[in-house]
Amino acid sequence: MNKKVKNIVQDVIGQKNLQENIPQLFNLMANDYYSYASVRLALHYYTFYESYVDSENTWSAAAVGSMKQLNDIIRDHVLQPSSGAEREKAIAAIDKIRKELGSRMNMLTVYTDIFKIYEYVLNRVEYRFKGTPEQVDEVEFAREILRYIFQSEDNVVINDRIREIIGQLPIRITKQKYFDLLQDSINAYLGSDQSSLQTYLYMIRTSAMLYREEGMEIAYPELAKKMKQLAEFDYKTITKRSFDKALSLLQAASLMLETESTVYLGLQEITNEVYAMLLCSSYAGMISEEEEAVETALAIIRQTNELFYSENLEELSLEELDRFADVEGVQEELSYDLTLLEDALFEVEQNHRGLAQSMMLEQLLRILLLSKKLLSNSLFIDLEDAPEELMVDEEILAKESSALMKELTEAFAAQDKAISRAVIANTINIMPVFFKSHNEVMNYVRYSLERCTDVYEKAACMEIINAIMSE
Repeated sequence: MNKKVKNIVQDVIGQKNLQENIPQLFNLMANDYYSYASVRLALHYYTFYESYVDSENTWSAAAVGSMKQLNDIIRDHVLQPSSGAEREKAIAAIDKIRKELGSRMNMLTVYTDIFKIYEYVLNRVEYRFKGTPEQVDEVEFAREILRYIFQSEDNVVINDRIREIIGQLPIRITKQKYFDLLQDSINAYLGSDQSSLQTYLYMIRTSAMLYREEGMEIAYPELAKKMKQLAEFDYKTITKRSFDKALSLLQAASLMLETESTVYLGLQEITNEVYAMLLCSSYAGMISEEEEAVETALAIIRQTNELFYSENLEELSLEELDRFADVEGVQEELSYDLTLLEDALFEVEQNHRGLAQSMMLEQLLRILLLSKKLLSNSLFIDLEDAPEELMVDEEILAKESSALMKELTEAFAAQDKAISRAVIANTINIMPVFFKSHNEVMNYVRYSLERCTDVYEKAACMEIINAIMSE
């Protein structure tokens, strides 16, 4: 970052010469966001193209359709100049694509949580078909777990390990005890923002297979079919043949989810970068140290775009691939600059919005704040400004907890007992740690192992926990 830029950042944070420095700050940021998005798009777009060449036949029709829409926008609005009206239409189109990608990713997340439950169950059923497991000293094993959990002095690490371990131990607590723990975890949100409570309830519902994303069965009928088939097995009396069938269903679903999720992460990454470029394109154009790198990035984007439209899927030549060396390190340099510039942007957003508005810069401020979100590490971040937060009171807690308990009670009554135990395990490790001492942790571990009369389930749990502790 050059001296002039540092001075502008320092002056804005120090509230000096704002009439002069805010416009300069905004212009610098629009230029840097455009440059940063260009370089990132060049790298991610070609990587995505290579993935497409290697595995296009495994992508869903919807994913391929989104990719084609993005290619059209890049060709027509990123790689050639557009009028203001055309650019606004392109921004509306990219915003729609982004929302569709977010909806698809939500569906995949819900399916992933559902199949995670069946994976938990099948992992514990599998030992029935492996012969009689060896006897293990449960007391000594419990001590090993305790040593693993508390060998760190970092409370965050300790709590993470506690949640990880109790999520794999045999579940032998009563449903009432589980509901009490869940109620206590919900009660902790009294006085907090409602959005925090809703996020927690969403996590519990998805982890308990209670949540469904609208249209997910239509969007992914194969996954919906496998989900239904897995729910129909009697896991208490399951035979080896049925187990193999269930495992095959789970493996096929997991492969599809992994493939599709990877594709949608790549699509969202590209979408965010194209979105930011479209937003900032009419404000960028200042001569900067990165100008040559941006030109190279745009050349790479153009060549990649042309590859997508070519009849024969090919790769860039070695000479063309050498262009990537010209943009190496630029992303990191711009990221460092933007970190400092965003401190000054925060100052304007919090304390000088009125001044920015009086200088007719409100629209540019909005664009910069959107670009900051789009180019952050949170690919699926909500771009809408959050409404004014309401606080959680006792009435809201009672209403929300009552609804959740009713849903869980009905689900437990309708599903296989093994599934219910998996749900408890999958949600209890989301809750805040409820132990108050080493002894309470030790007692819980020993109780879980001693009360588990299914030797096959116990052996599976021990093997999984041993694998965790040996990592």
